[in-house]
Amino acid sequence: MPRRIHSKTRSATDQKSEGVLPPLIKIRKRPGYAAQAGRPSTTPAPVQSRRRRWRVKAALALGGAYALAAAWYLWTRLAPQERAVEIATLARLTDQPGQELFPSLSPDTKFMAYSAGGHVFLQRIGEKSPIDLTKDSTSRNWQPAFSPDGRRLAFRSERDGGGIFVMPVTGASVRRLTDFGYNPAWSPDAKEIVCATETFLNPESRVTSGSSLWAVNVSTGERRQVTKPQTIEDAVQPNWSPHGHRIAHWSVQTGHPSIWTVSASGGDPAPVAQDDHLNWNPVWSSDGRYLYFASDRGPEMELWRVRIDEQSGRPLGAPVPVIREPGFGGFISLGSDGRQIAYVQSLRSANLHKIEFDPSREAVVGQPSAITEGTRLVFGPDLSSDGQWFAFFSWGKSEDIFLLGADGKTPRRLYDGKPHRSRWPRWSPDGKRIAFHSDRSGRNQIWTVHPDGSDFRQLTDSTEPVILPVWSPDGRFLAYSSRTRSFIMEVGRPWNEQIPRSLPPWSEPGGRFEAFSWSPDGRKLAGHLQPGPAGTDDTSGIVTYSLPDQTYQRLTNAGSFPAWLSDSRRLLFSHEDKILVADTTSGMFREILSSTPPIVFGLSRDDRLIYFTRISVETDIWLATLK
Repeated sequence: MPRRIHSKTRSATDQKSEGVLPPLIKIRKRPGYAAQAGRPSTTPAPVQSRRRRWRVKAALALGGAYALAAAWYLWTRLAPQERAVEIATLARLTDQPGQELFPSLSPDTKFMAYSAGGHVFLQRIGEKSPIDLTKDSTSRNWQPAFSPDGRRLAFRSERDGGGIFVMPVTGASVRRLTDFGYNPAWSPDAKEIVCATETFLNPESRVTSGSSLWAVNVSTGERRQVTKPQTIEDAVQPNWSPHGHRIAHWSVQTGHPSIWTVSASGGDPAPVAQDDHLNWNPVWSSDGRYLYFASDRGPEMELWRVRIDEQSGRPLGAPVPVIREPGFGGFISLGSDGRQIAYVQSLRSANLHKIEFDPSREAVVGQPSAITEGTRLVFGPDLSSDGQWFAFFSWGKSEDIFLLGADGKTPRRLYDGKPHRSRWPRWSPDGKRIAFHSDRSGRNQIWTVHPDGSDFRQLTDSTEPVILPVWSPDGRFLAYSSRTRSFIMEVGRPWNEQIPRSLPPWSEPGGRFEAFSWSPDGRKLAGHLQPGPAGTDDTSGIVTYSLPDQTYQRLTNAGSFPAWLSDSRRLLFSHEDKILVADTTSGMFREILSSTPPIVFGLSRDDRLIYFTRISVETDIWLATLK
């Protein structure tokens, strides 16, 4: 990872000292100066004038004292959430190749647990010799969380079907706690662990909204549901408040990722940061007075905090920035004294590449070549039927729709929807319209636009968010997905006249089908599986759906982003850093292209060109110490 050079100290606005109020001025009555009631004053005029001036000065002094008192009250009572936070030092804790994520500081801030390369590591702060606590596991292990006494770690593992596991900090005697769940967080008394039924790798790309929170008894394994769909439609990455009153989480149920808290015993949520920004990763301070969270409300992704009432979850002021370092990537952990904050610094790139493909031999030809270069994050590319233009969306804070010449030149912003997010543009078969999903109307819905940027139309007005438009080969229909299942609608019919066709739920427990590609013969949809609710096995893989038979066929147990070849029998799909080809008749599949960074790809209409976004992410863990 490139070395970042900067000062280890950082200035901020000077903090004002809390002054001491002067004693209130007492006005004493002097003999002979006060007129008796109902009788004219006998005080001489010069004396009356001097007395008036004295009274004016006294009133001004008294008013000044009250003004100082009011200012002192506002400063001590209201200003703390408005003060800038100063950082004393910054130190990089890890420098391994690849990604180090999910840091968890021990209560005494002497150790840190984190995940990297599918393993959970323990490292003493200030040293560079981490211990692999899961070295004997061949499955992925991640998302560690220290217990309040610092003796145990809870973590997510994919071993034996996946779930939440608990182990001593020595790494011995690993014990399964649940067969589901992500992002475990301990209750302050260590009797329960709360977890979510869904997770994410990038908050910017999370669009599903059906996760719930469950609390599990660490001793007995007994579970209880904290959030229910009728009150909280979505909740991920929970964090328990230090006195056990509330659980903070974030959600995409309102379109934009937002911060909420809920009573630890369940109930209605209380909003903390619900606006047009990407707000995620809430973490309580050790005294319960603040809630820290990551947000792009500034120029880039930064760490913010808001003063909060722990019992009610009510914010007591406006958020203020805490860490405004380049590449701040969230995944924060706070030390018990409130001064140490571990976080991830991330350097990302996502550029478009292409490579020739021979469908008869099912083999790539030559080497990949870059179409784009630079810092813009190119995501979800789709090539027009004439092969002249790519449509893509820019991944990040400003998620807009772009057009790009097939040669990588003349990029053009088709839709600048800031602060809204628009994703997954798809060319219509005749090249006259581009469908995409966007939250510009409040929640994700399906829209279309002409390639010249004119005639925006909202096609769906669903009561729940819908995503991923997929054109039928004749352009008459669009498939799309909600958080529960996929649907098919007629493109030319107004929404109030629509009766969208609902695809049946996935036939096996533990997942839901998201359509992604329509076969050229119009008879099948290909898609991938998303995880199901708590208590069921997590599932993934490539699945096809036969429209005439109304039946599903599972092809693989892993993978995403399938794309049909023109024979409507084979398809390509990606898994981690590979592209593979699958035969839906024989059920066989094999790898055709491998790239070190993960890839998201597309296929030209004649099957002769594979284009893909090569995503490269390098992350390290840093420690900020506050003044």
